Amino acid sequence: MAKKKVKKKVSKNKEKFDAGLLVSDRVQLQDVRLVSSKCDQTPGAVSGKKTYDINYSTEVQVDRKSGYIIVIAKFHFEAFIESKTSKPVILIDASFLLSYKIENFEGLTKKGFERFANINGIYNAWPYWREFVQNTIVRMGLPSLSIPVFRIVEPLERKAISKKTAKKKVKSKTISKK
Repeated sequence: MAKKKVKKKVSKNKEKFDAGLLVSDRVQLQDVRLVSSKCDQTPGAVSGKKTYDINYSTEVQVDRKSGYIIVIAKFHFEAFIESKTSKPVILIDASFLLSYKIENFEGLTKKGFERFANINGIYNAWPYWREFVQNTIVRMGLPSLSIPVFRIVEPLERKAISKKTAKKKVKSKTISKK
């Protein structure tokens, strides 16, 4: 039986995604470090039903000479008391530095490194972020909170991604006092 050649049409989104896949196929995660953090709690943060928002962004630096890709993953958590004020009662910020070793940069592009940082960087830093929030919340004297696992979703539209930073907002979640 003769094999039939099928031409596949690659969409623009697929091309952008593949650029990040080319990078992810060549790297090894070497190190994850917390490089900055901040937390604030206002009086009354323990009372009432709360909702929260999580935002994140990334920055990427490529060092071809030493063979490293550095991703800075920045996370921002805000919790609000429902039907009270629009000001957050809890704020937690943290930035993690992820260091990836890469042997071969051939054929890799700036867009590919940005796509890699926006997907793999956040995916790799997310467990550290979840643990940081959970421990910080408990240390603040508040009921424990587990941030959901990271879900890789459809790539962001081009206009939502700036040259150096991509931002993603995680859907608001509701937590109740235990």
